[in-house]
Amino acid sequence: MDLPSSPCLQQTLFAPLSEVVPRCGAFRQCPSLPDGDWLKLGVARALHDLPSGRAFLQQIGLFVPGCPQRSHFFETLKSPRRLALCEQASDAISRQLTDNPFAQLECLHDFDLYAADGHWHAAAAHDEPIDGAKRAIGHFFALNLRTQALTHLTHAQGKKEHDMHALKRLELQTLRHHAPKGRKVLYAYDCAGIDFAQWHKWKHTGGVYFLSLTKENMKLEVIGQNSIDLNDPNNVGIEADELVATSQHVSVRRIRYTHPATGEPFEFITNELTLPPGLIAFLYLRRWDLEKVFDTLKNKLGADHAWASSTTAKHMQAQLLCLAHNLIGLFERKLAQEHKIANHAETQRRTKRLAQQQQQAQTRGQILPLLIQTHQRLTQTSVKLFRWLRAHFFSPLPLVDLLPSLARSYSCL
Repeated sequence: MDLPSSPCLQQTLFAPLSEVVPRCGAFRQCPSLPDGDWLKLGVARALHDLPSGRAFLQQIGLFVPGCPQRSHFFETLKSPRRLALCEQASDAISRQLTDNPFAQLECLHDFDLYAADGHWHAAAAHDEPIDGAKRAIGHFFALNLRTQALTHLTHAQGKKEHDMHALKRLELQTLRHHAPKGRKVLYAYDCAGIDFAQWHKWKHTGGVYFLSLTKENMKLEVIGQNSIDLNDPNNVGIEADELVATSQHVSVRRIRYTHPATGEPFEFITNELTLPPGLIAFLYLRRWDLEKVFDTLKNKLGADHAWASSTTAKHMQAQLLCLAHNLIGLFERKLAQEHKIANHAETQRRTKRLAQQQQQAQTRGQILPLLIQTHQRLTQTSVKLFRWLRAHFFSPLPLVDLLPSLARSYSCL
């Protein structure tokens, strides 16, 4: 009896996508360019750092049977139905990422945790100038701090839409990521996400909370002091936990914190009043994970400009970038769990960096908060993996035959 052959790289990478696409509400049978093939083509476009869609089609046309013509490919980027398909598939894939480093923190059991921010792409090559200049396109993304799943919230409208103005356009369930009733949703956002009156509204109508940094010109009046549990190893560096009144007549919480290793001071502001102050500080500092993702999109995937001119195409590009990010996350977990392939050199470097931070804290007569010591994980995909993927993307060889070269690459910095 013939044994089933081992899957190749593409079959392994796209296996989760192949499962979810037929179940999407926007799925249709398209003989000329099937929906599943089109989504895989879009993800491949996101993973290959080529300067244009023409260059992408020209390069992969030799390897993809039935590769669409340039005009057909760009027409599909204008399709509202395919955009809906892309959104549905991206959402389904994001839910397959299930890592949860905060599972042991009982106080977070009722919270979904996100970092969110805006990210800008330069104008597409054929965008029409407005008032003599081409306009960049802004996108607003959210990163699940538990699973590292990336989702697209919305795109900016007009010349330079402010973050909070864009967030206010969202339906509450979109902002909640369709979390079930009773779940709380906490966002770590930079200062552009501050609107105390809106925070109050979202908190009381939808269980959505925000965490940010104070601004220099804020007028805050201290109206109460919260006690700090000095025996909690996560509260190291916390200097004050205050209830303050804002100029918008809304009470929020201000936490003063000095990083034990660097001595850098922070003032956090939030409308979440129950979580320990050290945990609040840690969650905001984890917002840096999203900045690392943006760095990956721009510098490792070459996603620094829009692919096409239509609003639908620009929205679709953001969804395909999320889909690529999340598929790579699933792929990395499969490599680690089933093939024991992981970036051990980078893990060792992170361990050394943690030891350096601990030494810095000791020099200052401090220790690192327990959360920083125990919640260490790689939050950025190595450029080595992307290079390896591109080199072998169209290889017909079984994946297992390609893994030794990745292991060798991972073995050294």
